[in-house]
Amino acid sequence: MQKYITTNALDRVKSALSLDKHFKPDKFADVIKFEVYNVLKEYADIKNDDFEVKVEVNEFGEYIINISALARRIKVVGIVPDKN
Repeated sequence: MQKYITTNALDRVKSALSLDKHFKPDKFADVIKFEVYNVLKEYADIKNDDFEVKVEVNEFGEYIINISALARRIKVVGIVPDKN
């Protein structure tokens, strides 16, 4: 029984590493930057040089996504209806 559990855990680790080796945080950050920047520029006066996205992986394998932007002004937007 112990050998089966060890083999099963090892197979899961190998599978996870195989999947994760195709994940490239920098490529993901570029895609997120493009998408979020296009939305955010509708609401704020920002430049691409003042917009940054960083993706990190913590010790638990979770992704930390940090987005920062320098806005020179916020544009006037419509009224958002109440959630009620």
